[in-house]
Amino acid sequence: MTADPVIISPERKISQAIQLMDVNRIGGLPVVRDHKLVGVITSRDLRAVDPNQQVKDLMTKDVITVKPETPLWLAQDLLEKNRIERLVVVNQKHEVVGVVTKTTLMAEYWRYWDPLTRLPRGEIMVKKGEELLEQGIEVSIIFFDLDNFGQIDKEHGHIQGDNILQRVAMLLKNKISQDLDDFLCRYAGDEFAVISSRTLQEAIGLAEIMIKSVGNYSWPAGMTVTCSAGVAGGRRKAPRSERPEVTICQLINLASLASTRAKREHKSVVVAERLECGPIEEGRNGKRPSGNNQVNNPFGAISSM
Repeated sequence: MTADPVIISPERKISQAIQLMDVNRIGGLPVVRDHKLVGVITSRDLRAVDPNQQVKDLMTKDVITVKPETPLWLAQDLLEKNRIERLVVVNQKHEVVGVVTKTTLMAEYWRYWDPLTRLPRGEIMVKKGEELLEQGIEVSIIFFDLDNFGQIDKEHGHIQGDNILQRVAMLLKNKISQDLDDFLCRYAGDEFAVISSRTLQEAIGLAEIMIKSVGNYSWPAGMTVTCSAGVAGGRRKAPRSERPEVTICQLINLASLASTRAKREHKSVVVAERLECGPIEEGRNGKRPSGNNQVNNPFGAISSM
């Protein structure tokens, strides 16, 4: 966000608002009275109007705002749904602390969004999982891995491979539900993942539905595209002692290993051992799963830009 933005009071004249926008090369101003946000006025509001009118006569009073800690994906969603160019950032006291524009947001947004499938990357899923755990909501992870995608890519070319990934993303996205906090991402390469507030059994059912949607699709050139899934999650037996991001990374690791086992054993879905407090449990093969359980902060908040 741009901190300490240029503001204007509601009693100032439109001519003064125009001058402030021109001098600072900005397209909008938060309108503030007694340090509190009361409206916003943009260059669009100032077309062909009397410059002697007051700002309060033309400003938009119902302002869509965000907090400094608002996730980037949510801010982007607000901009798109409301067809606006900027968001005013306010603190708990409803005081203006910044402004984020569509242009600056998009520059940061695409660092964490996959341009091919238009799905969030894995870092955003980790952040979403942290938010759910901090709200006391249990989560399940479904990890999808396309079967023999490397061979398909070699036989049909990278353009066709990209088309397959885009289509798979669409098929999977069509099966998730926002009411159940389903959140789909492209994790890496030909891997996709879902984090959800569903129970373990519900997550298994969703995984099977999503796998069928991919397998039953009429793929071009006689291609057969299938995927395997690993599922991890469910209610814990004891209170957590580790940080939420560690728990999410452990669950992702377990679900990823389970998807690898599903591919190896030619099964559609394999369920990982349930995660308890403390270190990751041993897997079904008796060996402790490997992998880096650390995660870098994806800077997924408005205030970090």
